[in-house]
Parts: sequence; structure tokens; C-alpha cells
Amino acid sequence: MTEIPEHLLKRSKERRAAIGGEEAPADDPASASDPGEAVEAAPATPAPVAAAVAATPEPVPVPPMRPEVAAAVRRKKIPIWAMPVLVALPLWAYVYQATLEPAPTGELTPVEEGGLVYKASACSGCHGAGGAGSASIPALTGVLETWPDYRDQMMWVRLGSTGWSEYADVYGATDKPVEGGMPAHAGLDDEELARVVLYERVQFGGLEEGSEEYLALLEVAEGTKTFADVGLGELSAAVGITEDALASG
Repeated sequence: MTEIPEHLLKRSKERRAAIGGEEAPADDPASASDPGEAVEAAPATPAPVAAAVAATPEPVPVPPMRPEVAAAVRRKKIPIWAMPVLVALPLWAYVYQATLEPAPTGELTPVEEGGLVYKASACSGCHGAGGAGSASIPALTGVLETWPDYRDQMMWVRLGSTGWSEYADVYGATDKPVEGGMPAHAGLDDEELARVVLYERVQFGGLEEGSEEYLALLEVAEGTKTFADVGLGELSAAVGITEDALASG
């Protein structure tokens, strides 16, 4: 067997040490004594791989989400179909408010109280809110011509067409035929009766406030006098109505 020179073995070890990144070992007596034994170097980690591992950055921790941000993320969004409703809501509120009648402020006048009786007693249901009437119901715009004396109109409202027809077939100064359409309002006391008649004569007939008739009717409307105190009207007395009918219903 050919013997390898010692200087060649030493050069081989130095080259392997240079390739593996290790420092060349010092002279080994054992190696010198056994020049024929093959020496094998341990494999080393390649330098580029080790450098790449060392250069990998550590992960940056994500900060926790703030409570208000988390609540905004979890909050339910407004559905698309609800958007037109939200847009139309202020308009609806405005229209609804416009349909409401303003609440009465302060003390009502006798005429205003008569307007409330006019509605509560269903007079507006027949004659209309403006007193225009209809084809079968007379308008109240001519109330002063039909009833020149307020006391006769009060009696007509209290008795109704059925009660009046027990005394005559016609009513009023124009002798209109009694057709049975006017309901009796016997449940109204003297003040309520005077108030609704005052309202109709002022609002629809054009009775002037402060006139002699207005002041006389106002006394009954305010309770200063009763229907019996002012007595029967000329037309009522002419058809035979007695003073017993002056008592409040």
C-alpha cells in the first residue's frame, strides 16, 4: 500500500477546516503516528442558511382593540330598506302635527264654549262644521231670518222637529214645513242651550257681538238668567207652546 505523505494529510485537513468555517486544528500526535487512518470532519451548517435564520425578525405583537372601536364593529348597521322610512319620518310628523287642533289656552268665551257644544251634540254632523247644511238639511247661514227671536230658536233646539210638530206643522218665521229631521236636545241645560244658539247666531248668522240680542243671550249662556227668566218667544207662544217647556231637560 502506498503511504500518503504527512504534509498532504495536513493540507487536506486545513482545506476541510476552511470549507466548514472551523479553525484548522493543531498537529495531532495520534494522526502523526497513524498517517494511514482517514480523518472525516463533522458536517457544519452552511453559512448562508445560518445567516438567514439569524436575520428573521420577531413578530410584532398586535395591540388589543379599544372598547369603543370593538363596540362600533359589533353594532348592527341600519338596513337599507329602513332608510326611506327614516327619511319620510320627519315629513309624517309634520303632517300629523298639522292635523291636530291646538289646545285651548286660557278661559274660553261663551261663543267658543258654544262651538264645543255644537260639536259634542252632533250638530256639526248634520249641518257641517261651516253650517252649510246639505240637500236635505237647511244651512244655518239664514238662522237669523228663520228665527228672528233667539228664544224661539232655543225652544226649537230643545224640542226638536218631533216635539215642535205637536204644536204646528210649520216652524220659524218663514213657515218651513216640519219634516222630522231635527233631533231634540232635551239633555242640554239652559246654559249649554244658550251657548250653542249663541254660537250658531254669531258664527253662521252674523249676529254682532255687543248687540242687544247678543247681551240678552249672553246672560243665559253665563248663567245670570235662566230660560224661564227670559220667557217664551213670540213664535213659540203663537203655536201654543206653554211655559212648562222652558224647564231645562
